[in-house]
Amino acid sequence: MVALARPGDWRREAGNAPGMERAVAVSRDTVGSVGIYSSVVTTAPGGSTRVHHHGGCETSIYVVSGRARFTWGPTGVEDELVAEAGDIAYVPAFEVHTEQNASATEPLVVVVTRNCPVGVVHYVD
Repeated sequence: MVALARPGDWRREAGNAPGMERAVAVSRDTVGSVGIYSSVVTTAPGGSTRVHHHGGCETSIYVVSGRARFTWGPTGVEDELVAEAGDIAYVPAFEVHTEQNASATEPLVVVVTRNCPVGVVHYVD
């Protein structure tokens, strides 16, 4: 069965940082997925997640608008990159990292897809 996830049907919830909203379109709970999760995440200017990883889930992050700063490494902050609209960042399974809105004035909008049917976040800070 093919399922359509229209914006009005997405499950909206707070993200894992202040000023972050997650709109879950595809997951076990929304469409009965058994192996994929996809959401649209909006982060307020200057917003940042806590240091975390996503367990055994690989993550693809497409930057729709804004600038995203990612840090990663053993403690989640040793390395960094900045991704802009049109870029896709890949985060391997178990990679300790943060995601941040690199702008102090504009919201960041990304599409997050994982090879797990639910949102998985393990904080390490």
